[in-house]
Amino acid sequence: MRRLIVPALAGVALAVGLVALLAACAGSPGTQPTGQASPAVSPSGPVVLTLVGEKGEKQFTLNQLEALPAYTGYAGIKSSTGVVTLPAEYTGVRLSDLTNMVGGITKTNGVTLVAKDGYGMTFSYNMIMDHAFTAYDPATGAEQTPSKDLTVIVAYAREGKPLGDDEGPLRLMVATPQPGGQVVDGHWSVKWIERISVTKASAEWKVQLEGAVPGKLDKPTYVNCASPGCHGSGWVDAAGKRWEGVPLYLVAGLVDDKKGHGAGAYNAALARKGYDIVIETATGKVVTIDSRDIAGKQNVILAGKVDGGELPDELFPLRLVGPGLSEAQMPGGIARIVVRVKK
Repeated sequence: MRRLIVPALAGVALAVGLVALLAACAGSPGTQPTGQASPAVSPSGPVVLTLVGEKGEKQFTLNQLEALPAYTGYAGIKSSTGVVTLPAEYTGVRLSDLTNMVGGITKTNGVTLVAKDGYGMTFSYNMIMDHAFTAYDPATGAEQTPSKDLTVIVAYAREGKPLGDDEGPLRLMVATPQPGGQVVDGHWSVKWIERISVTKASAEWKVQLEGAVPGKLDKPTYVNCASPGCHGSGWVDAAGKRWEGVPLYLVAGLVDDKKGHGAGAYNAALARKGYDIVIETATGKVVTIDSRDIAGKQNVILAGKVDGGELPDELFPLRLVGPGLSEAQMPGGIARIVVRVKK
């Protein structure tokens, strides 16, 4: 279920004559130079994309987007259940080229894309500029080291044809020049993009995970998992505050046995038998949760947001919250989580 988010961000564009000329000069996939929309291109048609950054706001029709230097490559996705959609040919504009038109981005920025139904995702500088995605082999679904040619594009065409209503007119894709290139997690592939905004990035963080295997929960991994298209969940407390994050039981599933990612990572049978989930804060507070008390509960979460914003400093980066927990069982400033499975 896709959910509405507060920061609305939108946009996209149409094309004809000049597009054919640009395509003829395009060369091989991914080699086109950076540029801006030609003032000679008529802004006919509806505005499909709004772009916001340090240097103001720009709006584009589809033909204006298609008149920009294009990137053609191959992109597919892997769903949260492990199903791979094989790469197809997509054409669009590099996200980095678009952000350059409104002032560019640095490591202090994120880029938030919002769709017409309110679904949104925020991409880090490293994802856009340094291919910092979790990548997979499309043939096997196995995780791989991300290729250095992963390119984030705002696509307007698939296999040479305009995107259909099921995904377009604009869709975020992570592409490579090769037909058999890597795929990434599907929730990054935002459909029906309407608005793109350059935003201030939040601080990096990491929570140590220990169990049958060692692990870590860092900001990129958490944001990935907490997206509404993946495992994001929420809970409203008695004071009316809405907390958003990832269910605790799923985080325990990363280290409860040797299967740490994908479908079946959470071992429900082990959880029903009972084991301790020990949560430690940066100040040394320790809280122990019984796996049977939170097994499968979507609203007992490791929250990274409250009322749409980041947690206050005393709770940052994560706080455990949810129904049935006492105030003492809802610590903030979490630094370490240990899963102690009984043998």
